Amino acid sequence: MPAQILTAPAAEPISLGQAKAYLRLEHDAEDELVASLVAAAARQVEALTRRVLVAQRWRFSAAFPCGGGSIALKPRPVREVEAVRLQRADGGWTTLSPEQWRFDSGAERLTILAAAPAGRMVEADLAVGYGDPEDVPESLKLAIRRLTADFFERREARGETPADVASLVAPYRDLAL
Repeated sequence: MPAQILTAPAAEPISLGQAKAYLRLEHDAEDELVASLVAAAARQVEALTRRVLVAQRWRFSAAFPCGGGSIALKPRPVREVEAVRLQRADGGWTTLSPEQWRFDSGAERLTILAAAPAGRMVEADLAVGYGDPEDVPESLKLAIRRLTADFFERREARGETPADVASLVAPYRDLAL
């Protein structure tokens, strides 16, 4: 289990009011539908970029690398590492002090400075996301608006991402190598 959500975001990157303004809806009859479309659009943008948008907390797990080294943290962007634990031989967990690990915020990597056998599991509690909804990059919010409008207009499943949305999220994509 590489990562699990601990605290969900408090809000979506765009509000119901912002979505309705973009759709030019002046009535409340479809508020529930529009809210669900905003949520679906935000999840699609997160999936396309492999990033979370609004502040939330996650627990990341990985095997300690052979010969030490650093571990790439996911999901991104990582704002803060809150706690790091190392699995003991008996299966329990030991919380490491901040002096026993280092977080490289630029590379979003965690280095364990304490001695640990290779293959042992490491857990890290992470604060991820851009922050509050107003901190999400405008091009990603526009991609959510565009997808919401596309979902609202078509009201059917689509297999491909609209080209304009793909170009809006392209600079933020976290590609797997």
